[in-house]
Amino acid sequence: MLEENIYFKLNIMTHTPWMQQYFDLKEQAQDAILFFRLWDFYEMFAEDAHIAHKVLWISITSRNKNAKEPLAMAGIPFHAKAKYLPILVNAWYKVAIAEQVSDPKLKWIVKREIVRVVTPSTLELEWEEFQSTSENPSNIMVAITEDNGIFWASFLDVSSNKWYCSEFITFDWLKEFLYKISPKEIVLEKKLFWNNELKEVLEMKYALNIYYFEVNNKASVYLKNHFWVTNLDWFWITNFPIAQNAASLLIQYFQSNQNNSGELFSKISYLSFDTFMNLDESTIHNLDLIYNFSTKSAVQWTLFWVLNKTKTWAGNRYLRQQILRPLQDLTDIEIRQKYISEFAKNKILLDKVRDELTYVSDIDAILNRIALNRANPRDLLNLKRSLESIIKVVELIKNSESKELKKLFNIK
Repeated sequence: MLEENIYFKLNIMTHTPWMQQYFDLKEQAQDAILFFRLWDFYEMFAEDAHIAHKVLWISITSRNKNAKEPLAMAGIPFHAKAKYLPILVNAWYKVAIAEQVSDPKLKWIVKREIVRVVTPSTLELEWEEFQSTSENPSNIMVAITEDNGIFWASFLDVSSNKWYCSEFITFDWLKEFLYKISPKEIVLEKKLFWNNELKEVLEMKYALNIYYFEVNNKASVYLKNHFWVTNLDWFWITNFPIAQNAASLLIQYFQSNQNNSGELFSKISYLSFDTFMNLDESTIHNLDLIYNFSTKSAVQWTLFWVLNKTKTWAGNRYLRQQILRPLQDLTDIEIRQKYISEFAKNKILLDKVRDELTYVSDIDAILNRIALNRANPRDLLNLKRSLESIIKVVELIKNSESKELKKLFNIK
């Protein structure tokens, strides 16, 4: 395959104009599988074709069969992207999607551009069908920077539009937190990417997908432009340049892959662990909180599996988060218990609310796709139905006799 790629590069002048176009685009996405839109197909060539053949079980052919060194070729129908794209991405491959961006009826060659690069944490931004069906539906990407042994990590949850930064005084603390949140991908700054010991732990022990991404601009300047501010005084990261580096690295990585300004993420917060009980990795293992080591399952016979009767994606994500980061403030615990008690006392109200929540889709994901101009009619219909159900839930609580539950919506 290496020889084939070398042949490909050395003989680009023998290719047709659209093959030259393919080569130019492939140069822009060397670490990704390139889905090259050619009429009604996404075509892949050279090493990409071999990977597609191995992972997708599709036939592999060759271009210029009579040539001394024919070029491997594999393709899928463009309407089958929903079937094949998740398979590649879930096998930890980036996929760059090159679409036709000019009128194919024109006489000259159709212009094609890479419209985005799909990675594990951004798969659900494609369509609703691509949303994770696993027991961990969060789509978190993390950027890590380091200075004098202190690690800063920036977390971007694409599912809920939450963007955080946090400090870890040891690598062990960082590892434990990464285990808890189960990110889909990690972005490392240059010096950490060449730290083989660190990479080995993240890749081998935690099976994390690691990428390298480099930025050349000053982090503080970039963040000020991103937030449309003249200074970062309104943000807690003002006095933490390493945190700024992590945040800037992450948002630029997202913007570069999605060809988007990143305006979905308009604020960043500091993630403090003071209000949560600290559960180390061994505790999470031994208690089978999210993974059962006896059955080797992340789905069955875990505490999360037992408790998870949620009706919405947001509820699913929240429950998993609370199991791994349980509250330790007595006041917060008592407030939660009051709400649970109110629903437990009113089974009829509880059943009606749960029935309405059944119709609530993943609103955050839909809004993301709308902001990225990727929403389809079904997204809009699901958003409409979700909002109608939420209004009905508010009305149900408003008309109930529970004063405690009415406090949820400031209803008197």
